[in-house]
This record gives sequence, structure tokens and C-alpha cells, in this order.
Amino acid sequence: MGVKRIKVHRIEIEDKAGSLQKLLSRVALANVNLECFAAFSTGRNLGEVYVSSTDPRDFEAYASQTAIETKEATGFIIGGENKVGAASEALESLAKAGISGVAGAAMVMEGGYRMLVVVDASDGDAAAKVLGA
Repeated sequence: MGVKRIKVHRIEIEDKAGSLQKLLSRVALANVNLECFAAFSTGRNLGEVYVSSTDPRDFEAYASQTAIETKEATGFIIGGENKVGAASEALESLAKAGISGVAGAAMVMEGGYRMLVVVDASDGDAAAKVLGA
């Protein structure tokens, strides 16, 4: 299983149709290449988006220029061969270490899986150690 550590930024957006698309199109217009994102509703008419750019400085410059408030987090892209229990196995070391995830997403394609796991920035080094990143 491969593990890659990435810098992630959390953004709060309105929880309404088109909000995520609007954010992503503005990021694209600024020529910021995203590596991955995960988004979900918080149930308070707000949504949270966790984004990672192929060059974090590009996204940070965009956020600064547009006055978007972000909170830094640490993410891990975990991948391997798809099989029953793959996600559970991948997350076992975090659970045993008492490290909680704050967001995640996964997909299976062509016999393999890729999973994004996001932890608080303060847990980044500990998570990297137990995940072998």
C-alpha cells in the first residue's frame, strides 16, 4: 500500500446548489491545479470542503488574494489493491494510535483503491509515522 502525505486546506461554503461548483471553477480560473478534494454538508446550511493542490503555494496565494478563510490540515492519499476490508486495514494504525480523521473519501477503479484521509494538522506527524508516509 502506498501512502502520500499532502497539505490540505478546509474551507467553509454555503450548503446550496452550485456552491462547490462555483468554488472549483474559480480555483480553476486562477490556474490552481487540485490534486483532490472532499466535500460534505455540516447540517447548518454550511458545507466543508477539504482541498489539496498539486502545489500548496498556488492554492494559498489564491486564498489570500480572494480573502478565503482556510484552516490547514494534513491529508494522506492511501492506495493499494482493492479487496474486501482494504479501507479498514488502511485505517487500523490510525485507530490504534488514537488519531481521529476529520474527513475522508475513497474510490475503487481498475482493481485498485485510492483513499483520502484528513486529520487535524496537530496530528499530522503522528499520523505520518503510523501510516509510514
